[in-house]
Amino acid sequence: MKNLLDVVKDCDNFPYAEDTDSTYEQLQNSLWKFYIPEDPRPHGLLIDYVVETMPWTADFRVIPAPKKEVHLRRPEDADWQEKCTQIIERQAELAREKGVFPKLGKTRYEQFPIVGANFPVGIDRSFFSYLGTIGRGVHMTVYTRTESGLKFWIPQRHPNKVTYGGMLDNTVAGGMALGEQPLECLIREASEEAGMSEELIRKSVRAAGTVTWVTISDERTGGQTGLINPGVLYVYDLEVDSDMVFKPVDDDVYAFHLMDTRQVKEAMLNGQFKPASASVLVDFFVRHGIITAEDEEDYEEIVSRLHRKLPLPTRSH
Repeated sequence: MKNLLDVVKDCDNFPYAEDTDSTYEQLQNSLWKFYIPEDPRPHGLLIDYVVETMPWTADFRVIPAPKKEVHLRRPEDADWQEKCTQIIERQAELAREKGVFPKLGKTRYEQFPIVGANFPVGIDRSFFSYLGTIGRGVHMTVYTRTESGLKFWIPQRHPNKVTYGGMLDNTVAGGMALGEQPLECLIREASEEAGMSEELIRKSVRAAGTVTWVTISDERTGGQTGLINPGVLYVYDLEVDSDMVFKPVDDDVYAFHLMDTRQVKEAMLNGQFKPASASVLVDFFVRHGIITAEDEEDYEEIVSRLHRKLPLPTRSH
């Protein structure tokens, strides 16, 4: 990648309407919108391949014209809202049984929410990207101050991981489960991935906003390519003492590296970071004055693309 704008675009790679050389209109018109019962707003963006390949059950209504839409029908039961999660789960299992999506992973037994839904609806972590719903997670950057400047604790993902294997990541990163709040998720992930105590997180962590994007999946995800994946990350900063050392505590992390600002920037430009994690670090650099308008000609576009308005609702109405 040539510059930091390219780093951000690597994550936020869905075209913009105003791009002069963009295929925005063609791509936008090719997408199917996913709806849940009793809500007029779409909650997912599906590609042709998924809609045409999916062995849809009678619980779904596929409408090819005048607009391309997939509707989850309202169940007849009194507890129809709870049934919606079960219906999506059955749909995913049917797709697995028939083997229609070779790269659809095993059930993870971790429910991600349909963000912005008017009632709780869960999708198994392995399946939510096929429906093009918003992914939501937390990322924390841990850093320390030294005489030579800031240094960052950067984990390297295990090379055997299917998704972004061997790539660099944020110190703590993870997806938010159904019903989970951001800080609650951060505390859980910090314990699981870095052995950090709840007391330390609650006492010292600083909430620093969000980073958002819309990405088109590629081979680095280890799954189906071409899927539309909008995302929002709740971003946190944590400054630690220089004598604190991080070591892997689970199989997801291969090693922790203590890297200075120059090394982090070089690794981003070399494409060594998971794309979303690189964007979070660019956001950190902006907020801490490491990147400024005076020394970065693409400053305005970088900042804008780190906070893209998502094409799907992020809250219930």
